[in-house]
Amino acid sequence: MRLRQAIDVWKLWLVDTSAAFEYGRIAFELKTIGRPMGQNDIMIAAIALSLGNATVVTMDTDLAAIPGLRVENWAEAI
Repeated sequence: MRLRQAIDVWKLWLVDTSAAFEYGRIAFELKTIGRPMGQNDIMIAAIALSLGNATVVTMDTDLAAIPGLRVENWAEAI
């Protein structure tokens, strides 16, 4: 029950056609340049890019390798 209550207040971004297209594009581009990356990281980047104006906030520096993706590391500001 507590999980359902939490989900009701969380903002969830679903994988739609645009995000799926971005996923394929990013995965292909990373494979082409020989830069492996985990599927979850690629999916996070794909959803953010498909939204158009999203910034990924993370301490994971791998995401900075994805062209066009805005990444902020708020831990550096501390």
